[in-house]
Amino acid sequence: MPFIGNAVLIVELGMTGATGNVYCGLHEFAEMSLLLHFLRRGDRFLDVGANIGAYTVLASKVVGADVTAIEPVPATCARLRRNVCVNEIGDRVELRMAAAGAQPGAIEFSIDHDTTNHVVCEGYPGKSVKVPVVTIDDVLQDHRAVMWKVDVEGFEREVLMGAVNSLADEGLQIVLLESDDNVIAKMMKTGGFSRFIYEPFRRAFRACDASESVNNHLWIRDLAQVMARCQSAPVYCALGIQF
Repeated sequence: MPFIGNAVLIVELGMTGATGNVYCGLHEFAEMSLLLHFLRRGDRFLDVGANIGAYTVLASKVVGADVTAIEPVPATCARLRRNVCVNEIGDRVELRMAAAGAQPGAIEFSIDHDTTNHVVCEGYPGKSVKVPVVTIDDVLQDHRAVMWKVDVEGFEREVLMGAVNSLADEGLQIVLLESDDNVIAKMMKTGGFSRFIYEPFRRAFRACDASESVNNHLWIRDLAQVMARCQSAPVYCALGIQF
């Protein structure tokens, strides 16, 4: 299916997030617009819980950024690789078939929940697979990423525990987290980040707190720098709507 610009996505019936891009243009409009407005060619984007690669394709194919994409479920990772191949961005995308966590090892992961596959305990009654665990600090040991997207179905705290050094990198400006709690908020604030909501059509930000209902929690380090980038980015179009 046509995506944004000259990018395409291979999707199948039942892919909740992927088909959302077909019907809505961008299934997470504010967050995906922020990625397009903020990233530049040559930046590195970290996609943790990449699923079939919608964010990865936007960052690498549309913008021209380098991407480190982490996806633990083998079948989903194969679909991610398929989207990387069809968009001819293999030279800019590093794929890791693994889960991100607090320390290296292995963990049991469900494989029967589509976009909401997650870490499961021993004795899980559904279908699962044991997958390797990597830390963000190890993955980014030789890289500097300016933006992260972390969508790991409630495992965000453990991911951040394995990313202490990387989170302290002054070059990191944006972190998108699906989940939030007091521990996560303390880690992000200690790292120099503050909460915001992005308004794509205005290319503006407004401060928010934990009480606001959002799909993903947006944390920004240097608002002035991020805003300057977003306001100078080119115009994009989804389903005939410019933003």
